[in-house]
Amino acid sequence: MLKARFLFYPVFLLIFMFLVDSIFRIPYIQTLAKIDLTAVNYKAKSDFLQKLIEEKPGVKTPKTKKIMLVLGSSRLLYFDHDELVSFYPDWEIYNLSSAVTTPAYYDFQLTKILDAGIKPDLVIMETDPNQFNQNSVFKSSNLTYSFDLGYVLSNLSLFGKDHVSFYLGRKLFAVGTYKPYLDQMWKNYKNPYLDNVLGMHKSTYDYILTHNGNGLSPIENYMEKDSNALLLTSHRTLDWLFASYQRSSMQFGFYEKILDRLQTEKIKTVILWPLSSPDFETLLEKESLVKTWETEIDTITKRHNFSILKLKNDPSYTCNAFADGGHVAKDCYRGLMRSILLEYFRKYEPNHL
Repeated sequence: MLKARFLFYPVFLLIFMFLVDSIFRIPYIQTLAKIDLTAVNYKAKSDFLQKLIEEKPGVKTPKTKKIMLVLGSSRLLYFDHDELVSFYPDWEIYNLSSAVTTPAYYDFQLTKILDAGIKPDLVIMETDPNQFNQNSVFKSSNLTYSFDLGYVLSNLSLFGKDHVSFYLGRKLFAVGTYKPYLDQMWKNYKNPYLDNVLGMHKSTYDYILTHNGNGLSPIENYMEKDSNALLLTSHRTLDWLFASYQRSSMQFGFYEKILDRLQTEKIKTVILWPLSSPDFETLLEKESLVKTWETEIDTITKRHNFSILKLKNDPSYTCNAFADGGHVAKDCYRGLMRSILLEYFRKYEPNHL
């Protein structure tokens, strides 16, 4: 028996690996390993979604206001909650947007909401060519920080074995997400501003949970006034988004899945293609892949009896304040919600215009 002890070495090694990995499930250690706000935002959105499902607005309690769900990226994340409450008292607006999102992420949230019996009166869903890029950061964003096992397995045919394997690896081993780079962790630990960072993490998390999912902007009311900087960030953003663009049949599949559900449930919907800075929009116009995407997405959307509100063509929307080439400043969010609701009334309640 003693001679066969080596047979247990793999078991001991596996146990040791899980023990080490468990250290990287401690929130403070995770912060040292990954100090940016990405994980915080996704954790807050996940907990906010769970809070909605548990509270079941309009189901457990009588519906006193119309319910609006916002499904978007960072370009729809920073609505001012207090202004929404003040300007639109007839609506309860829940913002499920997060940074770098895709139709798969929207479908996950919408599926959870509808399966819980919550029926929104209006769904706002962002669309954009980069959300359909197979070589986007989908794996390191949505697939790493959102979804649950039941959802992934129920959509196995859409995700495919590569994405499912990646998802399982990240869920089983925390070090897949929180890399154990000890030198960088030590630098973060010795960072004199670490307490400020931890405070920002807590403030961001708490704000999302207490402000209907709307994000706490790290730059608040900042707007870029240097036209050269806007042009530079526009080029950088375009290079980052489209340098290795490849059409994702998976994301188109999730997009159609969403439209099928919305059509079946007869849920009023505004699909939105947001606007970026003029420099960025000019660069987009030169990209043939964007025109190809636009033609395909229009065809799919019309086939499901929906349309896309393209803010670049909407005369009711104006914005001349930008945080960078790809994002409007927070000041433009007022006009953004006005355009969304104007589209809602044009499509669904024209008698009230």
